[in-house]
This record gives sequence, C-alpha cells and structure tokens, in this order.
Amino acid sequence: MSDPVRLFISAVPKDVALRDELDVCLKPHERGGRIDVWHEGRVGAGDASAAEARARLEAADIVVLLVSPDFLASDRHHHEEAARALARSAAGEVVVVPVPVRHCDWSWTGFGRLKPLPAGGRPVNAWPDRDEPWNEVTRGLLEVADQVARRRAAGGGPSPRAAGLPELGRCIGRDAEVEALAAAVSRDPPGRVLLLGAAGIGKSTVSRAVLHRPEIVARFGERRFFVALDAAPDAASAAVALADALRVPPGPDLRQRALSFLAAGPAVLALDNLETPWDGGDQAGTEALLAELAAMPQLGLVASVRGAGRPGRVAWSAPVELRPLGPADAEEMFCAIAGEEHRGEPALAELLSLQEGVPLAIELLASAAQGNDLANLRAEWELSRAAVLERGGGARDRLRSWKASLELSIGSRRMTAEAHRLLAVLAVLPDGIAQRDLAAILPDAGPAAARALAQLRLAYFEGGRLKMLSPVREYVSAAYPPAAEDLGRVMEHYGELARTLGPLPGRPGGTEAAARLAPETANLDAMIRRGLAEAGAARWIDAAAALTRFARFSGHAAPFPLGRALEVARRAGDTRREALCAESLGDIALVRSQHAEATARYEQALPLYQKVGDVLGETNCIRRLGDIALERSQHAEATARYEQALLLYQKVGDVLGEANCIKSLGDIALKCSQHAEATARYEQALPLYQKVGDVLGEANCIQSLGDIALRCSQHAEATARYEQALLLYQKVGAVLGEANCIRRLGDIALERSQHAEATARYEQALPLYQKVGSVRGEASCIRRLGDIALERSQHAEATARYEQALPLYQKVGDVLGEANSIKSLGDIARAHGDAGAAGALYQEALALYQRIPEPDSIGHTHYYLAAIAPDFTTQRRHVEAARAAWRSIDRMDLIARLDQDFGA
Repeated sequence: MSDPVRLFISAVPKDVALRDELDVCLKPHERGGRIDVWHEGRVGAGDASAAEARARLEAADIVVLLVSPDFLASDRHHHEEAARALARSAAGEVVVVPVPVRHCDWSWTGFGRLKPLPAGGRPVNAWPDRDEPWNEVTRGLLEVADQVARRRAAGGGPSPRAAGLPELGRCIGRDAEVEALAAAVSRDPPGRVLLLGAAGIGKSTVSRAVLHRPEIVARFGERRFFVALDAAPDAASAAVALADALRVPPGPDLRQRALSFLAAGPAVLALDNLETPWDGGDQAGTEALLAELAAMPQLGLVASVRGAGRPGRVAWSAPVELRPLGPADAEEMFCAIAGEEHRGEPALAELLSLQEGVPLAIELLASAAQGNDLANLRAEWELSRAAVLERGGGARDRLRSWKASLELSIGSRRMTAEAHRLLAVLAVLPDGIAQRDLAAILPDAGPAAARALAQLRLAYFEGGRLKMLSPVREYVSAAYPPAAEDLGRVMEHYGELARTLGPLPGRPGGTEAAARLAPETANLDAMIRRGLAEAGAARWIDAAAALTRFARFSGHAAPFPLGRALEVARRAGDTRREALCAESLGDIALVRSQHAEATARYEQALPLYQKVGDVLGETNCIRRLGDIALERSQHAEATARYEQALLLYQKVGDVLGEANCIKSLGDIALKCSQHAEATARYEQALPLYQKVGDVLGEANCIQSLGDIALRCSQHAEATARYEQALLLYQKVGAVLGEANCIRRLGDIALERSQHAEATARYEQALPLYQKVGSVRGEASCIRRLGDIALERSQHAEATARYEQALPLYQKVGDVLGEANSIKSLGDIARAHGDAGAAGALYQEALALYQRIPEPDSIGHTHYYLAAIAPDFTTQRRHVEAARAAWRSIDRMDLIARLDQDFGA
C-alpha cells in the first residue's frame, strides 16, 4: 500500500512492556506498508514532545487504547488522549479500539460501549499464553485498517484534521503563548484575542497550533478555521478568503453566506496577517467585518497582526505578543530542521546568536545548513549576511524568504518617509539609538519616526533605546543604505561623543561620561571605522584615541578601532598620531596586565615621539615602561625609568607627570617595605595632584597611604584612607581603583578575623577586576579567599584557591603574588605536619622574595623555616636571617616576637 493506515497506541508508562509486545506483532505488517504505527517508545525515552504526540493523535486513522487501572487514573491518557480520540470518532474521523491489558472496570468510561479486542474484553495479562490474545488483537486491528483503507479509497474515510485546516507543523518554544490563546478562545463565551509580533516571529505557526490544541478540538470539533489574509488587500478580499476557508461555494451573497455558516454554531477562527486588509487602505471596511464576526456569541477569534496595531470595533482580550526565542529553543528549532549532528557545536551557538531568536531566520538558516558544514555556513553568512535566509523558489513567499517577510512590514502604509530614513540609519547602529539622541539624529521627526517603526515591530524600545533585531538590521543595511546627509549627521554625533566624553573617565565627570558612553560602544566603533575609511581621517584617529581612557577605566570593549586608526595614520605619514595610537594601545594592554603587548606598543611609540620632538609623549612612554617593570617586580629597572621620566617632566614643566613619577617611586619603596620613604614620596606627590586637580592621582596617593597603615596594622587609619579614596575613584569612574579599595577593606576585615565581611569584600571586588581585565587584581582576590579558607582550616578549598591564583600571578609576572601563593601552600603542608613539603615550598617562596627584595616577607619565611628546622644550628640560621630582614625595615615589634618564640 502506498498510503498506510496510521495507528496511534496510547499506553501509560506502567504498561510499556505490554505495549511493546503488541508492537512486535504489528511490525511485520508495518514493514509491508499496510499500516504505520506510532507510540512514544518509537522516538526514545523522553524524546516525544507533547506537541508531537498531539499531532500524531490528530493524524491517526485508528487509536488503540491499552486499558488498565493506571490508564484510567491518568489525566493525560484517559482525560486527554482518550477524550480527544472519542471526539474525533464522533465526527467520523477516526476508529477507536479499546484493548484491556490488565483487570479493571472500564464500562463506565466514554469508550465503555466500544467493541474491544480481544473479543469479550478478557484482559491480555489474564491469558495463560499471551501470544494468543495478541494474535487476536493484531488480526482485529488489521481488519479495521482494511475497512479504513476501503473507505478512504471510496472517498469517505477518516480525515486527520478539519477540512481546510493547515497541518500543525513545528511549534517550538511557544507553549505558554499557545496555552494562553487556547484558554482565551475556549472559555464561555469564547474570547477574541490579538496575537502581535514582528516579521518572522511565528504568528502563523502559533495560530495553527492553537487550532490543534486538544481543548480547542474537543470544544469546536470540525468547526476550526484558519484564514490566510496576507494576499487580501481590503475587506472584500478578506471576505472571499474567509468564505474559501469555510468551503462556502462561490455565488451571490458570498460574505453573508459565510457569516451565516459561522453563526450556525460554535466555531473558532484564526485570522492570519489581519494587518494586510486593515493596514492596506480599507481600515473601516475591515473593522466592519470584524465587528460582524465579534457579534457572534459562539465564535472564538484569534487575529494575528504584524506590529502592534489593534483594530477597532472589537472588545479584544489582553493581547499576546510573541518575543524572540531563547537560546535553547532556538537550538531545538535549528536541529529539528538541520539535523541533530549540529547540536552543541560552538559554531552553532555563534550563528544562532546572530539571528537573535527570530524563528523564521532560524528556520531559513537551518535549511541552508542541511548537508552543509557550519564553518562554511558561517563563511557564507559573513559574505552574504541576510541573503543566506532564502529558501529555493521562495523569493515572494514570506514563509520561505526573509526578504519577502520583511518587505511586507517595510511596505506598510504606516511607514512614513521619516520612518524610512530612521530605519536606514538604525540599521548601521548595532547598539540602537538612545531616545535622548533621536532628535539630534533625525531633527524634527525622530520621535514620530521611532513610533512608526516600533508599531510595525521593525524596531523596539528597550531600556530607553530604540533597537533593531540583528536579522532585520542585516537586511535593511544591505537593501536601504542611509542618505549621505543622514549618515553624516549620525557620524558627527557619535564622533563628538567620543572626542568630548572619551577623555573624562578617571577625571571629574568620568563616572557620568562612562555611563553615557557604555551603551554606545558598538555604535562608536562602527562610526569611527566608517570615518577612518574616508578622506580626512585625522579627526577620526583622534576620536579613536580619545576613547582610550574610557576603555582603560571602565573595562568596556577593548581598543575600539585603535589598531585600524594606527594603520591609517601610518599610511598618511602622520607620525604624531601614529605614536598616539601606539601609546594608547599600550595603555589598554597595561591595564589588562598584557605586559609583552604593552611593552611592544610603548617601544613602538617612543621613537615616533622622538622623531617629531614630542617630549611629553616620549616621557609618558618611559614612565609607562617603568609601570610595567614595577608590576613585574623589576624594581631597579622601574626606578631607573621613573627617575629618567621625572627629570624630563620637570624640564617641560609637567606637574602631573612629575607627581606620577614621585608616586610610583613611593610604590617601589612600599613594595620593599621601606615605609618611611614611601610615606614621604606619597606626601610629596599628593599636593602636586591637588594643585593640578587630578582626582585620580590624589585617590591613588591616599590609597597608598592606607596601604602603609595596613602594613603597620593601623586598621582605623587604613580604613579611613580607603574609604576616602573609594569615594574619589567612584567620582571619576575609575573601576580598577574602586576594586583595589574594596579588596583592601577586605584585607582589614581578614586581619581582624571578620571572615564573612572579608569574603563579601573580595567577592565584590573580583568581578570589578574581571571587568577591567586586571589579572593581578583577580589573582589577589582569589588568593585572599584562600587565606580565609586556610584560617578556617578548610585546607582543600584553600589549596584550590592558591593553585588557581598562582598561574595568574605568573602570567603577569607578579613575583610577590607568586611568592605569597607558594608560601601559603607551604603553610598548608606545615599544618598537615609535612615538614619536608613545607620546607621546600618556603625555600621556593624565599628565593622569589629575595629577588624583589621584600624584607617583611623574607623575615616571615625565615621565621616559619626556623619553626620546622630539623636541628638547632639550622634554626638559629633562620632566626638570625629573619632578625636581619626585619631590622632593615625597623620592625622591632616583629623582632620582639622572634626573640619571644626562639630566644634572643
């Protein structure tokens, strides 16, 4: 048989073994093409969705109910599947066959009067040899199947769905929306509901799914109708489409006969793409037709409308609006079309993210992926973008072409000339447009144009911004480039934002500037890149460089188009701007602890500044090379760089540069535990920063004075310093400084054994370090969390933290942090009584401390080595080494402790 009879077997999980016995008996006849059998076991455990089960039930010619006590108790199998099967049976669509498999009384059920198999209704499990009843059931089902086939051949057999009703199709990720719509139209009296959404968002699919819901089928039976209105430009055409869907014969009074047919009894109607006649110039006529439909008390109505319009003259229930699919549902839809072999591939997640959850775009992309490689599909997307979203032969079919679907919205009568202009501009701005900028970007018409786009759902408002989904943006940017005048105005707007606000982070007004720029990062990048491609690109190079402080202090994006700007400056022979871009790239790399990259950039910029005689630029590079050496604990080199830069700053009268060098020399002294010298340096730099109004430098000095107080266990003073600096950092938007202060407040809490507060501080600082890319700060927070675990004797957690921090310190060349982590691992070994392992770790840490050198830590390491020394001579050697280290930094308090523990 070329068209097998479809059997649906309904069985509860407890009867799966019995169901499978029947399946074995039916298999030979299925192989011969006589029947087609479906049950949940055919798709693997847990793989059958409720939607698929409903669709299979709707398509079945025969429904077999395996009756048992558990079947009767099951809401799904008895009250849903059996009830739906009986409803279809009453309509002549399907044959229902009960098969009792275990003892129970089912005479009271809706199928209690149906003829069972085996004849007489003796349960299958009551037979001594179960092969006998199953053979009888098989023969009986084949007889029924032959009867169905004969009726079908004669033109009368069961129909899988209501006449003219489209198949269910795939409806993924829309269960909540379908349920809400079904609930609205199945109540008494039936409701009238609008289904709203953008192009390609799945309104037609959801409308069909509602009509296939079991409760809708049970309520309305054959009187479920789907009316496609996308080709109906006016009310008269809509009436013809309605009559056609109702199978009303052509002739006079077609509209009235269609309405009379609907009014004759309960019915549900899905009007798909209602906006076509309503928005096509016949709004009054379309609303009059809707009013006639709404006057029918037994008619449930679902009307899908592209955009956000709400036709009048109908008391609509609260509308249901479709949103983009989430990542999991997007992947489910893609794999259902393209194949399971793509599931979980990283390339798939990236491709799907570009479609932003638009079902039609996902479906068309999945069609292009069939038999294709995802890497090749990504390459095709990069070349063709939205042109990939076309299915063969579907250039004018909105369900097979992304272009065709979008053009229905773009060609709407509600699209004004200003809306067209804004549409083109919006497509070149990846971050969308802030509502505050609409008037500047499209003077006198921006807000009205934005309203038109939002109502058509070609764009949407979110968080005070007008945005466009990625697939829409890709198509519009290719098909509708903005007018030169509009594009020029947009570029100037964002270029001015970069040049004006970019330099402010880290300075007064920096917090506000960073907040203004943060939502515009992709827009700034896009517009500057366009400017760099034009003649007279110098001002766009300046715009790119102006964003350096924003990138450094806020942690947003990283170098924007600085690399491109550097190349443009080099080709133009603009040496000063080439040097500026190289230095700026170095500044961003430095704050992200990318020391090799930063060094290369400063060494690239240095001779360029020397070539053009820019002493200040040259000096800045020298000082920054000192900063790298300092971060890598190369104190001699750092000192030489700072002293060289200091003389040059003093020579050109740059007070800020002078203050920075003095402060950095203080940092070296602090790292070497030379607290008096460090304090003197900070107190020398502080008034210089205040003199030039550099809040960031002032905050850095105050924080460093707090570090000295913390080193000396002066917790009250340290806390006051950090809290004072924290406010200044927040004032200028310096995220790294803010993180440092929070972490140090955690250090104070840790020293006071206030573990909960310390943990909270470190966990607050950690994401701030990660935001700005400070690997060193991230490592320090992780190590401190290890210290807390160690103090609580949670040695496994402490070990994991130190081992996590250690490679981060090594990555950025932080010798002190590396040594501290190794020493802490030694502390854990000592706590476990493993003197050999502890001694080896302490010696490894000691060598690193001596390389810096860091007397305070050198003394402590010798102290611990003395505590585990195997003999008196070794112990005395370590005691004297500790004494010498602490005497060099005048820590008599630590020497007193040493004498108390080991003797003078």
